[in-house]
Amino acid sequence: MKVYIIDYHRDDPKKCTGKKLIKLNFAELTRYGKGVILDPYSKRILSILDKDIALKTGITIIDTSWNSTSKNEFEKIKGEHRRLPILFAGNPTNYGIAYKLSSIEAVIASLYILNEIEEAIKIANIIKWGHTFLELNKELLESYRNKSENEILEIEREVIEKIIGEP
Repeated sequence: MKVYIIDYHRDDPKKCTGKKLIKLNFAELTRYGKGVILDPYSKRILSILDKDIALKTGITIIDTSWNSTSKNEFEKIKGEHRRLPILFAGNPTNYGIAYKLSSIEAVIASLYILNEIEEAIKIANIIKWGHTFLELNKELLESYRNKSENEILEIEREVIEKIIGEP
């Protein structure tokens, strides 16, 4: 599965996992969205139903500090926008924080959800904390794998209700 990176050059270059993916030939740099665009603002969630698009045209990650990137900037990128369901960062900067994934964690999660587990593990092996991310999210990733968008949304809703303590 092809992975593309749009680099907004807003991350610390030493911590930039998108650049690492490119350097190690796991991703290609692009200026345009291709295939499934991972977008934290999207109303649609990544699911197995997106696998055909991802296999044909790839997945695009916007490599940026999402703290300084607006919804508008994501909307400008053409493609099938999808967000990831709730997952917890395994990276040292945002460890344990929901939805605060690095670019490489987003790639790993996307591949896992799309049932490309061997590829997800291969990419997890290139960073020290890759397996921390997988272990931290193992149950969630397994529950999202091979599921439809509605099934994933239901699982995500249940997880959030447990976290906030509502029935």
